[in-house]
Amino acid sequence: MIEKWIPQYDKLNPSEQQHLDESFKALDIGHVEKVYEETFVNPKTIDVEKIEEIGYVSADDIENFQQEQLRERAESAIYKGEFAVLLMAGGQGTRLQHPGPKGTFSFDGVSLFELQARQLKRYITSESAPVHWYIMTSDINHDETLSFFKENQYFDLPKENIHFFKQEHFPPVKKDKTLLLTPEKDIMLTPNGNGGIFASLYNSGMLDDMKNRGVKHVFMNNVDNAVVKVLDTLLMGLHLEEDNEITSKSIVPKPGESVGRLSLVDGVKAVVEYTELPEGTDRQFLNGNIGIHVFSTDFLDTVGKAEMPYHLALKNLDFLDDDLNEVKEEVLKFEKFYFDAFKYAEKHNTLQVDRKGEFSPLKNKEGKDSVETAYQDLKSEGLI
Repeated sequence: MIEKWIPQYDKLNPSEQQHLDESFKALDIGHVEKVYEETFVNPKTIDVEKIEEIGYVSADDIENFQQEQLRERAESAIYKGEFAVLLMAGGQGTRLQHPGPKGTFSFDGVSLFELQARQLKRYITSESAPVHWYIMTSDINHDETLSFFKENQYFDLPKENIHFFKQEHFPPVKKDKTLLLTPEKDIMLTPNGNGGIFASLYNSGMLDDMKNRGVKHVFMNNVDNAVVKVLDTLLMGLHLEEDNEITSKSIVPKPGESVGRLSLVDGVKAVVEYTELPEGTDRQFLNGNIGIHVFSTDFLDTVGKAEMPYHLALKNLDFLDDDLNEVKEEVLKFEKFYFDAFKYAEKHNTLQVDRKGEFSPLKNKEGKDSVETAYQDLKSEGLI
């Protein structure tokens, strides 16, 4: 059976074959086949007629005194240790031409990790419970990330309050469904997308760690939003006030901006990718998803055990061809999206905010969402 999935198997020496035998047995090959069939052979499409704008709360419509009350309520919960921070930091800085984890990319000597760590330091007092920081890495950057934190003395945060765990992985395949071999003659595995965060949190024991510490709510964000407001007390206060399972933050997208939209699809909360929006409806759906959400730990427990679907991505990866020559070709990569968990929530609201001081994505070396645009936004906000 292994030869069906790894055509080069007979060309390998006995020790290499034995290593692959062990790796192959560890795979749920039936699941790999199921994902291939569902995402590539028979993909599902969104019924564009069933996409609707979601209800939301605009920050501008909340009176100043109400905002103050919400912020005070959130701060009280933070100081009691009821909030933790969850950071998605599994990516590399490849598109930035940066040789290392994206979180280590620096502006004037200040890394993305440090920009977020500075915000957690505000809540360190002798009287308060600690804010714990959970950071999801991946196989490709885990060791480098840990070394970076150690070299920087954990940015003056208590080391025992920072917890690292790895994102789970899934094998990419060629279009003929065969597995890929790395140049080291291993079965290739790649990170399984940001939606893998829930199972990784659950299976790593980190969710239990949170709950054992009395954490009831988790603020989640990406590493590449340069101006993110970590532990935004307005968002968290709204989450507490409404007793939500999820509270999301959104912005009004620019025309043609490539951000997904928080939407209802057939009555269910979801994020519709900008490429899936019905033609001509770009300005009808105005809650751009910026990857900032608050979850209850009870909800995280539910989705940590739930099955999340995979989505197909076409990627150019380096692997060994049938003659064991190293090539770089387009292959099928499978990824989970965290927003597929939204369908499990009964209480979910969205807070829409102005993008200034909230959202400055660092995606590219030059042009849109680039090093220069993020740098200017950081200077404008007085963060560097």
